[in-house]
Amino acid sequence: MAKDQELWKAAGKRLAAARKRLGYESRLLLASDVALAEPTVAKYEQGAREIPISLLFWFSEKHGINGNWIITGHGEMFDDPSKAPAPSAGVDPQLLRKLHRAARLAYKAAGHRLPDEDSVAVEAGNLYNALLQKVADVRETNIVEAVIPVLVDDLKARLSKADAEPGTGKRSAS
Repeated sequence: MAKDQELWKAAGKRLAAARKRLGYESRLLLASDVALAEPTVAKYEQGAREIPISLLFWFSEKHGINGNWIITGHGEMFDDPSKAPAPSAGVDPQLLRKLHRAARLAYKAAGHRLPDEDSVAVEAGNLYNALLQKVADVRETNIVEAVIPVLVDDLKARLSKADAEPGTGKRSAS
């Protein structure tokens, strides 16, 4: 069983990731919003102090952050994706190209005829949105590269499910 200090450190890293994803570039900005001292927030993020339930509740109520995710790492960062902030950085065209290729490959791997380019672009956008839900920072290329195959598998599963369900508009006429 993990020691409390190890668990606090891991939770602190997720707290820091949530803070940054919400646009609080510094601990001081977050500290002023939650009426805490910056060194206190630093201790939570470093795992030197246990994160209080009141802070987890604030993240959940105000920003839709999944408190269970902060504590355990299980689930998604956002319980309520509608409260997730839009990406603050511009969209990386190289990442979009990778996702476009990934969508094309998913269609081929699922045995589907490749749809028109507009439909593939829409799927690439859907993959990008799914990526934003799974990754705290899309600039972390090693994490993004690890998640893309999972997203492709999800797309292939959706395509296969559409094949199996008549009337979805995804089945080819025979």
